[in-house]
Amino acid sequence: MTRLIRLANILAATLALLLPAVLAVAAPETDGPTAATSFGERALETVRVLSEDIGIRPAGTDADTRAAEYLADQFSAMGYDVTFDPFSFRTARGAGTTQNVIARYPEEDPSAPLVIVGGHYDSVPAGPGGNDNGSGTATVIELARQLAADPVPRVAVRYVTFGAEELGLLGSEHFVRELTSPDRARFQLMISLDMLSVGEQPAFQGSEPWVSHAVARAWSQGWDPVRLPPRFGRLSDHGPFLEAGLPGIFFYWTDDPCWHLACDVATRVQPGPMELMGAIALELIRIAAGR
Repeated sequence: MTRLIRLANILAATLALLLPAVLAVAAPETDGPTAATSFGERALETVRVLSEDIGIRPAGTDADTRAAEYLADQFSAMGYDVTFDPFSFRTARGAGTTQNVIARYPEEDPSAPLVIVGGHYDSVPAGPGGNDNGSGTATVIELARQLAADPVPRVAVRYVTFGAEELGLLGSEHFVRELTSPDRARFQLMISLDMLSVGEQPAFQGSEPWVSHAVARAWSQGWDPVRLPPRFGRLSDHGPFLEAGLPGIFFYWTDDPCWHLACDVATRVQPGPMELMGAIALELIRIAAGR
């Protein structure tokens, strides 16, 4: 036993000397920050740009415009046709002009079922909107990226980042007013992605059977999702669609203690919930394609 122990010690010492060299050869080079590769990591980068580089971005401000331009650049780089849809607003807080940013396939099939995937990009004046709604906007961007590379056949998906949600869903109200009769006739679903990444659990509100589909998918991933009551219909950009008789669903993550506060920063946003909600949204798009 003594001789075996001595041999074992010699072997261990030899491995200790060789291991650093082996690791040095095997380890990849890291000359700088690595590019984000997963859905959630890329979404976090968008959240960081919106809430840190651009920062607080109430509707009608220069920061609001910079955010819209940044989002348009992201869509354009993926190959989408991008439209700025400006509108004016006047509220008790003041007046101004902002815009929705709309992205669509260059050769969108005008007869295919239409799905709108949207999230507002403006923030309240009190905070930089990392979760509200950097997380939802970032998930819209990543879904657009995923479907640009691997489209779902037999469905037309249009992506909208709405302005002036924090002033009372003004961007989505404007979008619904401008929706053409042919688009209304083929309309299948609006998915509103809003506050997706900080809190307790996933939650959904809106039209059936879409809520049931979303809840079932969340259950299958090990979550205990919440069905929100109808009063939540005016808390996100699906609301104007529901009021116009168009199917819509609200994706949300309960309950963020920094809602509308200065502490709603990018460092609190987590990639996992955005990936989950993105996967559920993609499942609904696939269902819409088969209806």
